[in-house]
Amino acid sequence: MAAVVPAKEERLAIRIAPETKDLLRRAAERQHASLSNFIVRAALDRAEILLADETRFVVPQEMADAFCAALDAPARDIPSLTRLFAEKSVLDR
Repeated sequence: MAAVVPAKEERLAIRIAPETKDLLRRAAERQHASLSNFIVRAALDRAEILLADETRFVVPQEMADAFCAALDAPARDIPSLTRLFAEKSVLDR
């Protein structure tokens, strides 16, 4: 079964020094990739690293276990919340 590859509809033009292009071209060749694919992959890798703190986080195992235990624990009775939810909503008045 062939993988579905999204259509490439956007174009990105950048200006770089000839030495920079040569360095990138050599690195792309080393990876057996086209220059475009090499640059896009490198940029995506960097973007994922920079944005990782907004999408995932890592905690020590002890903290993860404590968090799961808190989620699994039976609900506590909080009298003030019980009273609050027993009242009519301001939208129902």
